[in-house]
Amino acid sequence: MKAARPARRRLILAVLLIALAAVLAYGTVVVRGGFGALGEPSALEIAIARTVRDLGIPRTARSAENPLTATPALLAQARELFAARCALCHGQEARDRSEIGDRLYPRATDLRSAETQALTDGELHYIIENGIRLTGMPGWRDTDVARDEENWQLVHFIRSLAPLSPEDQAAQLALSAPQAPDTSASYVGSAACRDCHTQIYERWQQTPMANILVDVRERPEAILGDFSTPHELVTFDPADIVFTYGSLWKQRYFTQIGDDYFVFPAQWDVTNETWRRYYVAPGTEWWVEHYPADQMQRPTGPLCDGCHSTNYDVRTKQPAEWNVGCEGCHGPGSRHAEDEARGSIVNPARLDHVLANDTCIQCHSQGHPLENPIEGRYYDWPVGYQAGRALADFWQLEGHTLGEETFTHFADGSAHKNRMQGNDYVQSSMYQHGVTCSSCHDVHGTQYPAQLIKPANELCLDCHGPGAVNGPNAATLQAHTQHAPDSTGSQCIECHMPKTARTISNVNVRSHTFGFITPQMTEQYGIANPCTSCHTDQTNAWAQQALRGWPEHSPWRLGPTEIEESN
Repeated sequence: MKAARPARRRLILAVLLIALAAVLAYGTVVVRGGFGALGEPSALEIAIARTVRDLGIPRTARSAENPLTATPALLAQARELFAARCALCHGQEARDRSEIGDRLYPRATDLRSAETQALTDGELHYIIENGIRLTGMPGWRDTDVARDEENWQLVHFIRSLAPLSPEDQAAQLALSAPQAPDTSASYVGSAACRDCHTQIYERWQQTPMANILVDVRERPEAILGDFSTPHELVTFDPADIVFTYGSLWKQRYFTQIGDDYFVFPAQWDVTNETWRRYYVAPGTEWWVEHYPADQMQRPTGPLCDGCHSTNYDVRTKQPAEWNVGCEGCHGPGSRHAEDEARGSIVNPARLDHVLANDTCIQCHSQGHPLENPIEGRYYDWPVGYQAGRALADFWQLEGHTLGEETFTHFADGSAHKNRMQGNDYVQSSMYQHGVTCSSCHDVHGTQYPAQLIKPANELCLDCHGPGAVNGPNAATLQAHTQHAPDSTGSQCIECHMPKTARTISNVNVRSHTFGFITPQMTEQYGIANPCTSCHTDQTNAWAQQALRGWPEHSPWRLGPTEIEESN
């Protein structure tokens, strides 16, 4: 027994000497390399840090189970929490580290990585609550019960980021491969999704996506137009209408002739509550020259229905489902309805930002199919495309010559008309940095306008708050906008998403380039700027001069010359 003690002491001494040597070696590296944060942590540092972290988590905390159930509503709340607390370092939806997260030492953790996903729910919760010393990870522990629930919500959100398994990845690639699509999956309709995704289904049912076309035989109250007073444009009766199209800005009316649908030549202006002519004139849309001048000889099948339905068949002239159903964004769902596996359905949130945005751009853009005509007809939507595929293999965005104003574009290349959000967006810095449509919108339905996931200013300021690395470079919102914080002038969308794209008459929708249109651009290109669009009694010269007094103004963007006052 006594002989074993010296051996044990020698072992302890050896361990201490090794530890001391490691500390000295690390100290030497630090002294030589300095305390800068730009380098990558060494393998030794990573190993030591992870070991210390793991040893520092109590056993009870490690084995703790998440008391909350991951419902769609909870994940939606967790996503907002992540945007508010975590996105500054981990990036929006944890797709890529932000610039700040990429400059921390150690770097912000990849929440989608196998190492992170291998942590137990309890370990994730403990790290969120307590943070990690000597890193940029803050602790979010509080005596408030609500705060503890929020931390568990974040655990669920991190779990939702887990990458697909190799088997699920292969299955999803088969679903979306353009040359060899998975023909074993078929379209089954949104009702097949209801039992498992009840809350999402119920929210979606109330959205414009689910109500683009309304069968008036089932819902006659959907007709908004005033048919009680005779009008010279209205040559039809409610009894002639099969579908209404739209309800937000305008409403058009479909009738059926043979196996095709046609749009009557009068539409209801919802905003101004009046009738207006519906007619696509020569020299406007590219497809006009390929169809008769008579509006009632222009079928909706090739010109509209691909975006007003799910999986429209150009041969049978029938869709799998009218309106934009679940499978319009997730692809055919029969296999998923059977096996409920993640890999048997397309989830845009798990696609890269190009393919994810393609899901929306397929219909929210102006362009034409790469193959046209198809069986003798010219189509104005991307025939053959389905979610998960590369839209560029089926669709070409409408071209534009810089400096030329057309029916579709202003001279600067931004959208001149509605349904061109995609044309705008692909030009934007947001798109180039990997932001997706779903970073701001939830098409399953929300309580906010345009299906935003939160009020517009809150959404913008999550990433662009005062002093944020993404800008603006001002200490407060008021310092940036030069308007009172609660005024229209301090609403981000009023200056960076002005209503410049025309939808009907004097009703415009918001631009999606996110650029600021200067008074000088108005003079050059004829595109309205947000200053004089709001201050309608002022001139471009006045606006330019006012902007020169703003602390953040760029003389290069405002233009090298003064705008002369017009008489």
